[in-house]
Amino acid sequence: MNIHYSLTPISILISSLLTTNVYANEPETNNTDKEIERIGVLHKRTSIMSEITESAEKLVVMPGAGGDPLQAAFALPGVVAAGGSSDSPAVRGSSPDDNLFEVDFMPAGYIFHDFGQSIFNKHLIQDFQLLSAGYGTSYSGATGAVFDVNLRTPKNQDLTTTIDFSLFNTGIFLEGATSENSAFYVSYRKSMLPVFFGKGDTLDDEETITINKPFDDNDYQAKWVWDMTADDVISVSVTGAQDMAAINLNARADITLRSPEYTGDADFDKKFDSQSIIWDHYAGDLQFKVGIGSLKSSEDLSLGKTAQTPKGVYINESDKQITYKTRLSYRFNNKHKLLVDAAYYDKSTTYDYDFYLDPCTEIDTNCGDNKGERIADVITVDTSNHFVGLSDLYTLNDYWQLEFGLQWQHHKYNDEDFIQPKVAVNYFITDDSTIIAKYGQYNRQQDIDVIMPKIGNPLLDSQTAEHLTLGFEQHLDNDWLWSIETYYKTMDDLPLANEDSDTELNNIYTNDVSGIAYGVDLLVNKNLTENWYGWFSLSYSKSERTNLLAQKDINYYADTPIVINMVFNYKIDENWNAGFNFTGRSGQPYTPIIGVKENSNYEDRFLPVYGEAFSERFDLSHRLDIRAERKTTVWGLDAVWVFEIMNVYGQENTASIDLDYQKVNSTDDLIISEDTDGFEMRPSIGFSITF
Repeated sequence: MNIHYSLTPISILISSLLTTNVYANEPETNNTDKEIERIGVLHKRTSIMSEITESAEKLVVMPGAGGDPLQAAFALPGVVAAGGSSDSPAVRGSSPDDNLFEVDFMPAGYIFHDFGQSIFNKHLIQDFQLLSAGYGTSYSGATGAVFDVNLRTPKNQDLTTTIDFSLFNTGIFLEGATSENSAFYVSYRKSMLPVFFGKGDTLDDEETITINKPFDDNDYQAKWVWDMTADDVISVSVTGAQDMAAINLNARADITLRSPEYTGDADFDKKFDSQSIIWDHYAGDLQFKVGIGSLKSSEDLSLGKTAQTPKGVYINESDKQITYKTRLSYRFNNKHKLLVDAAYYDKSTTYDYDFYLDPCTEIDTNCGDNKGERIADVITVDTSNHFVGLSDLYTLNDYWQLEFGLQWQHHKYNDEDFIQPKVAVNYFITDDSTIIAKYGQYNRQQDIDVIMPKIGNPLLDSQTAEHLTLGFEQHLDNDWLWSIETYYKTMDDLPLANEDSDTELNNIYTNDVSGIAYGVDLLVNKNLTENWYGWFSLSYSKSERTNLLAQKDINYYADTPIVINMVFNYKIDENWNAGFNFTGRSGQPYTPIIGVKENSNYEDRFLPVYGEAFSERFDLSHRLDIRAERKTTVWGLDAVWVFEIMNVYGQENTASIDLDYQKVNSTDDLIISEDTDGFEMRPSIGFSITF
């Protein structure tokens, strides 16, 4: 058993984010014989959570997000799309794989579709938190950021139906009461991409890629909430999503000129389904939450399917997980509040594959070039884990507030234990100004393909990270707020592909990569007053990885030194509002191609000769989106029109640089092809009606 104890002097002084608590004395009362008439207002506890928060509402109507508050997270400080305009979020220099996604207290399969939007109907989000760094003991299995999504509770009302149409998806949403103390909603959405891409269409000018099955995605959510008593609430939820596509690659496609075995049909199918039941109990100073959830997910990819090779080359990964989770909060007095979290994730992973072994990590520049032996297997492994977190929120006086937490986590697969501190200090300079310092240590198990027997190294240690942040926040008159926060992250035990690996020895990867990320985020925000709101954010950052064997520092592929976001929305009148969103960022790093060499695996095929890894950058990336919304009535029913133009001036941002394989016929043909992200000016009209 490997036991890691991580307690340092600084961990007692600074760390994770905590919530400001304000305590007030009870007002004095005069006892008289006079009768006083009182009016009591009663409401269900869940009604508070049935309305979207102001912060989430601002993201819903943000231009360029298509009514998707989670997609709007890319306009928040420290968040970039790793590798393209619609890729997964990389937060403050960490990998997208380092993030944790939770929905209503339970883990989610994924929360972003591969083709752009999140998996949630805009009518469902109550609020979500983006915890960029230094978060507390309530989360485990992440070394990057935490996306904590809260879906609102259903409204206890007559049954209503809302239908949404846009150029990108269509959906239906039903909500209503099932009894005096219970209510439900159901949502289903489907992509409109099959309308624009049909079977037999080609995706490139050379007609090398043909659509067999149009790109498509769908998602669903349903929730039923029962106010069992004044202090007890039962919630039952189901959530799921699917992304799929099928194409044919002929012999002239770039990928098949590089790897001929991929010629033929290619299929992709990713999906998950989850169910959960949660009990919330509120009893004055004691509150607790208990939940159990089931999650099944799969991701299937196959290439090179022909009549002669009907299965082709493929990887099919499926996961089954049962989650048992609880959270308890108890306030001892005005100075101490205890928070306890515990969870057990009973998880198994099945890996079914038949492919050419090509070990590769995020720091490698030649993924796909060095094909090894063809290897096939079906294996199921137990990847269960559990954790217990304990945190004390201590209010020392009117100026100082301290949170000290400790978390124990265990990974069953490689029998690892971690004991890690999370600490935070808030200093309230005035009622409107606060200094916040946070520190935390974190870990996550390696990606399953890196530690799977035969294709990885089952003995790899888990990845670890340390987060340190220091920030200042000030509230100003007229609902203005500004904040500045610096951060410093270290990452250890990242995987390195072993050039001298042996599948029999299971040593294909080693723990010989470390990482560092640091930066500063500035945010100026104005809430809705005087008919407008908006925010401006400026982020400076640096993210590197170090090959410890070669003693070489490398720019991380998602390193983006400068990111600027400007969002503005104006309420013209009761029915109209309009706004814009501008994003500009430094070009992400890429590895320059300095020559051409023969492909040793295939005759008359060629591969790039690379220069220094991630030493060059794409040009500056920027985009402007505008949006207008009009509330109206149609046949006496409430309706909304949405007019949106994304990438107003048609900016073509670089997405990749590679050889032009169709034109390279010898080692003397250094012909480079530069591809954009394909995000041209994109107008959209949306319509929503409720009845």
